[in-house]
Amino acid sequence: MESQSTIIGVVIALIIILPLILLQLSQKSKKKKSKESFINEALKSKLKISDPDFWGTYYAIAIDEMANKIIYSKIIEAKQNITIIDLSQVNSCEIVKTHRTFKNKTTNKIETDRIDLVIGYKTASNSKKVLEFYNVDINIEMSNEIELLEKWETKIKNRIIKKVQAA
Repeated sequence: MESQSTIIGVVIALIIILPLILLQLSQKSKKKKSKESFINEALKSKLKISDPDFWGTYYAIAIDEMANKIIYSKIIEAKQNITIIDLSQVNSCEIVKTHRTFKNKTTNKIETDRIDLVIGYKTASNSKKVLEFYNVDINIEMSNEIELLEKWETKIKNRIIKKVQAA
């Protein structure tokens, strides 16, 4: 009787653990393919990227310091959307957070829906570029997005300031 209980326990444990392992392996594979694809897109665009950052399964950003360009990628429905920004055409960079407030009987809870890096251009003919760093509909839980946003905002602002001072 004990051996049957042990076998049943092992089978139940496998039924619970095996899907979790397969899910984790699948996500790891997606991240690896995403990174490779991002680097290949940068090479196709003749960019020599340095300091790339990858977060979640869907996002990537890097800079080509010599060309003074940012390359950003977001995967939507298995399609990689690439944005290349020439920093010599940029005059502003800011973090924009979108929140939602939930009210219950005693307290208000504020939840972050999105956090974006908004890039403004020198000419009015170019609309602002919005680089999404966090979206609650894609990533339920935030990890290191705030640190990455602050890092890239500082990096971009420093390059804008250097260009203004040189002019």
